[in-house]
Amino acid sequence: MLHAFLTYINEQKLFEPSEKVLLTVSGGKDSVAMLDLFCGANILFAVAHCNFQLRGRDSDEDQLFVENLCKENNVVFHTKTFDTKAYAKKNKISIEMAARTLRYEWFESLRKELNFDYIATAHHLNDSIETVLLNLTKGTGISGLKGISAKKGHIIRPMLFASRQEIDAYVAKKKLSWREDSSNASNDYQRNLIRNQVVPLLKKINPNLDETFARNLERFQSLEADFRKNLSHFKATVMREENGVFFLKIANIRYWQSANYYLEELLKEFGFNYFQSKEIFNSLDGLSGKVFHAENFTLLKDREELVITAPQQWLPPQPLPDKEGLCLQINNDSLNTEQSFEFLDKKLRFTVLNIEEIDSKFERNNTILFADFDKIMFPITFRTWQEGDWFIPLGMKGKKKISDFLIDKKISLNLKKNIFLLTSQDAVIWVAGQRADDRFKLTDTTKKILKVEIM
Repeated sequence: MLHAFLTYINEQKLFEPSEKVLLTVSGGKDSVAMLDLFCGANILFAVAHCNFQLRGRDSDEDQLFVENLCKENNVVFHTKTFDTKAYAKKNKISIEMAARTLRYEWFESLRKELNFDYIATAHHLNDSIETVLLNLTKGTGISGLKGISAKKGHIIRPMLFASRQEIDAYVAKKKLSWREDSSNASNDYQRNLIRNQVVPLLKKINPNLDETFARNLERFQSLEADFRKNLSHFKATVMREENGVFFLKIANIRYWQSANYYLEELLKEFGFNYFQSKEIFNSLDGLSGKVFHAENFTLLKDREELVITAPQQWLPPQPLPDKEGLCLQINNDSLNTEQSFEFLDKKLRFTVLNIEEIDSKFERNNTILFADFDKIMFPITFRTWQEGDWFIPLGMKGKKKISDFLIDKKISLNLKKNIFLLTSQDAVIWVAGQRADDRFKLTDTTKKILKVEIM
């Protein structure tokens, strides 16, 4: 088995001969076999053992067993005791999840503290088979079919090449001692239920289940690797990020074959589940405005894009104008020849001009307003727009609702929240950055001009 062990490490590129490995040894048969193989392979390593205090005296005896085993083999030994039940209760999680969290958090802190390169666990082929079966019951998608990864970050699994039967044979041949975990026989844990009841039934159908699954896992891992490459290309094609906001181009999503699967996997990164992803995909051809919420992100279905933001970054485009910070009132006596004001994240510059100055300073630009000063009733107000607001667009005769105007301009829902109005009493002077109102336009009788610029 030592040759197969070293071959697997080399093929999977788990670590270099000069790198140090921290072995996680519970005292069970699998981890004892791993420890023995490391001892015979001339590798730099130490051992870490967790005492979860879940089996009373047996837990303490497990710790003592591993400690003595390390002494016999001149291996550095590290251990830590956890109040696993208290941790599970405090965090409202299962005992199984609590033990997993405590275990890996401590292993990683120990790895960093002692400058180890990798953490090795004793997961073997049958653990990977059980993981696939468990994932199939949970619907984890294509990534759940590949089983346990041989290497993920600083975690390596050098025993995945071996089946439980092969490990049993190795331990018997080497006459190694180990500790039996009585909880492995209990079906209170999901994995044990798979191991003790489901797998034996499947082996009645196919006695060579281990070998069959080993071949299938190779295929699934290859397919998953291809899927990941395509997913990276999909993300690069459909998604862009601007100031923490993510935009997914709907036309580009539709271009992809099996786009629903890639979209599901992409949205999973933002916390959206399978059912939400399916509904989002089905909404691509629907009307804009639908909003979906994950724990830490909000997705808005816009006309041409899916817009993903943190919840605090998205607000409905209908704030009340009398809320503090959402309106700015300017009196006539506040304006001299030139004056600047701050509104939200914008800087506004007001200039009062005589008509004689217009020839040299007149510019046609959406960010600049020229209005007849004498038609304006002060104070004027900068505020965010509301449903029901209307104006007469420059060059037109009839009224138009601001909401309809923004739809005609194809302003995205995400950007509508940044649209604000300059008003005189109840009359809109300017949809800032978009269009002036015809009632305040310059005419032959204009003598004085108010120029407003968005800086």
